Order: sequence, then structure tokens, then C-alpha cells
Amino acid sequence: MPLFGSYFQMGDIIMIKKRGFTLLEITIVLGIGSLIGFMKFQDMRKEQEAVMAQAVGFQMKQVGEAVNRYISIRYNKLSTLSSSRSQSSDPGPRTCTANGCEITYQTLVNESLLPSTYAGVNAQKSSYKILLKRSGVSPNYVINGLIATTIPWVEGGKTRYDLLGKSMQSAGIDSGMTKSPAQASGYNGVWTEKSTDYPAINKAGLLVYRVGYDSSMYSVYLRRDGTLPMTGNLNMGTNDINNAKNITASGTGIFGGDVSSAGKIIAAQEIIAHNGYGDAIHFGGDAVNNDYEITMSKDKTLSIHMASNRTDLTTLKISGGLSTIGNGTISGTLDTGKSITSGGQFNGHNGGGDSFSIGGGDANDYEFRLDTVKPLTIWRNGGTSTETRLQVFGKQTNQGDFAITPGTGSTGSIAASGNIQGHTLQPTSTNTTGGTCPSIGLISKDNMGNILSCVNGKWSVVSNLPVGSPVPWPSNTAPVGWLICRGQSFNTALYPQLAKAYPRGRLPDLRGVFIRGLDSGRGLDSGRVINS
Repeated sequence: MPLFGSYFQMGDIIMIKKRGFTLLEITIVLGIGSLIGFMKFQDMRKEQEAVMAQAVGFQMKQVGEAVNRYISIRYNKLSTLSSSRSQSSDPGPRTCTANGCEITYQTLVNESLLPSTYAGVNAQKSSYKILLKRSGVSPNYVINGLIATTIPWVEGGKTRYDLLGKSMQSAGIDSGMTKSPAQASGYNGVWTEKSTDYPAINKAGLLVYRVGYDSSMYSVYLRRDGTLPMTGNLNMGTNDINNAKNITASGTGIFGGDVSSAGKIIAAQEIIAHNGYGDAIHFGGDAVNNDYEITMSKDKTLSIHMASNRTDLTTLKISGGLSTIGNGTISGTLDTGKSITSGGQFNGHNGGGDSFSIGGGDANDYEFRLDTVKPLTIWRNGGTSTETRLQVFGKQTNQGDFAITPGTGSTGSIAASGNIQGHTLQPTSTNTTGGTCPSIGLISKDNMGNILSCVNGKWSVVSNLPVGSPVPWPSNTAPVGWLICRGQSFNTALYPQLAKAYPRGRLPDLRGVFIRGLDSGRGLDSGRVINS
């Protein structure tokens, strides 16, 4: 059936209506559809850009973490600005100058810090520039660095700072961007770096990432070289720390078990230990009295035990003097190679428990006091009674009797190199005049009490006559100690007292003559002199 249209005339306009959609309706529908499609495309593009920015940020963070680990393991080489290429122990590549070092992504791959399949470019097709700088003084150098993309994020002649910001959100606090060729900065300017320090900052629109000691994420690594301070507590989870060298702490060390050391344990202040009862003992001392101290928190004995507790073994050796403020009690023997100095008396006991004191009290003297009526015996094992037991350098005063009793092998003699003075001298021996005697100069007595002297091996009566006096004697034999005057010579050195009377060393010859007295001015025999 043919299609007929209806015609309407409305003034000069003629409109024709047909069955279906009009051209205007179709145009409107297509326009709305295109607008919706364009809007959907824009949403999809923004989502794709967001994914791209997130991926770029993640990749930058991945490289940054690898560089931080690289600084940790190669600190010694970086601190000395040592280049490396194709070395088995330090593969590199690493190019160093006086200003710092530069590495590449391949360096991180060679160190197994990035996967071997890593291509070295990010999702935006940009490679990386990795620069490291040394600062500080030896041996505590600080290593910092900067990673920068080489291609700025520009689209349609405009720098996409919005996408760079999204990448920074993914990369973390150490990420940043360049808004000029002269400076890179982190979020809200929390950190900045200049192109004069890092030449990789040369365009606006670059994504950057700081690494090293001053970065925030570097502290997540426990440095092997000791230059990285911890920013939090280190929880080992009941695991061990092995092969440590020096451990330095400014706080308190708490151990649940033993502390073993193959070397010294040095403390700047006291070392505090406890006994089994929890009582504390301090080793070291305080800043008073300029000394070292062992201080106990309770009034208990400080005991030093050997494994066997044998009394014949030395338990404590002190190189120097020993001073005690209180009393000292020794259950065994006290041996010393040198002097024992006491501020008061030295008290001892004999085998019977009787006490004696050496030193004295308040009197102005020194005393050896015995507390019981028993003798003080000085002797030695295996000795003889002829050995010297007591030597006194100085005068001796005895307020009691002084008795000498001969012992085995001795005579009970008293020997003096000087004079012996006393009230009276009473010989206890009795001898006969003319009897033999053992040694000249001995003194004894006869049965009448006359003093006898040993002269030339014979006991003779001690005379009051001056030596050299001529005396008549009714015998052909002179008594002991006398000589017959026969004009003979004598030894003046042997008889010095006789030489005083006869200085020429010759006795007068008195045989058959009378002794005549000196005239002395009487006039009877004025021509005679003494000894003529």
C-alpha cells in the first residue's frame, strides 16, 4: 500500500509529516549518545591515567627501596667514592668522582636488588638517573641520593602535575617532583633538593625520589655499617643476635638469662648484683672519698668461697696494703711477706688460749704484755741453745731478776762487748788459788770468798797492790800473776799496766839485794833515782 503523507499549510511554512522518527529527533538522539559516549570515554581515560600514575609511583618506590638496600650493603665503597665495574664481589657498574657516585638500574639487578627481568623504564617509558653523594667526616660519612625520571610528564604541551601527584601518593613520603629545572621538592615542601647538588634535576615535570641517610624510608633498613640510627624499637621476636662486635647503649640493658663475655665488662658507674635472697651488692663506688667500693645493701657477710673450701689454699690476693676500720678475725694462719702495721695493739694467743698483746697502751713506751703468769719463750725448731735468739739494739732495763740457766750444749755464759754494771757481783763458782782455769780474765772466788782471777791459765787472788809493786815472797816460785824480778825483759803490749811502772820493758834485778826507798830529799841517798 503506498505511503501518503499529509500536508499542512501554515503561513509560508509547509510541513510534511511522515510515519517514524523525524530528522531532528534522530539528531538529538545521536547528539545525546555521543555526549554520553564522550563522557564515558573521559572517565575511562581518567581511570587509565590514575592506574598509570599509580604504577609509575610504585615503580619509583621499588627502585628507591633497592637503592636504599644498595647503600646499606655497599656503604664502605660509597664512603670511599670507589668505582666498580664487573667485579665478582662488587659487580657495579658504579662510577664515582670527587662529587659522588652514579649507579644504574643494572647495578641493582647485578646485586639482585631488582629482578633480572627488570627493563629499566617505567610505565611512562622513562628511564632513571640515580645519583649518590657523600657528606660528613671520616669515618662516619653520610650517604644520600636522588632518583629522577629522565622524561618529564608532559601531555599536549602541559605538565601533568596532577598525575605526578598521584604517583607521589603511590611512591610514598620520600617521593617528590620538579616544578622548575632548579629544584625538586617533596609533598608540601617537607624536603627540597637543588640542581646544584643533583644535576638530574634539569626539567620541570620529573618524578623524583630521595634515598639515603636523610630519607624517611631508609630507616626501615638495619644498617650493617652502623651509620643508621633506629627510629623505633627493634623487636627480635625471641630470636638471637649473633656475630655482633661492639654494642653501645645509652639506656638500660635487661637480660632474662646469663651475660657471658670473652673480654672485659666495662661500666662507667657501679655494677649491681644480687645474692639468692635478692639483696643487692654494688661494685665500683660513688664520687665520694676518692676510692673504689664494694657496698652491700644488707648487713650480711661478704664470703669468698673456693670450690673445695680448703684452708691451705690462697683464696684472696691483694697487691698492696690492707686496711680495716673494724675488727679482723682470721680462723687460720696469717702469712705475710712484709710488715703488719696496726693502729692499736696486736693481740695473740698461745696454744692454751692465753692472750698476749704487742704494742702497748697509753703509756709512753712499747709493750709486750702477757696476760698470764707464764714465761715468754723464744726458740726455734731444731735449734741449739748456743744460737742467738734475741738481739737488742739499745740499753736493756730489767725491773726483775735476770737469770741465765745453761741448756744443752751451752754454759749459760753472758758475753758483753762493753761494761757490765750492777749493784754487786756474786760469782757462783768456787775455785782454789793456783788451780787451772779455762780462759784468762775469768772471775771466781775461793772458799773464803776472796776474788780469784784467771791469769795465764791459773786462778790467782786479786790483789789491791798496784801493778809493778815489788813484794818480798818467801818461796822460789812466784804466785800466780806475779813475776820474779831477775832483770828480765817483758812484752809491754802483753802487760800494758806493768809497762807503766817499767816503761823500758825490763824488770829490776832484785836478787840478793834489799829494796831501797826513794830518798825524796832526806839526804841519805840523794844520788839514786827510781828503778836504779
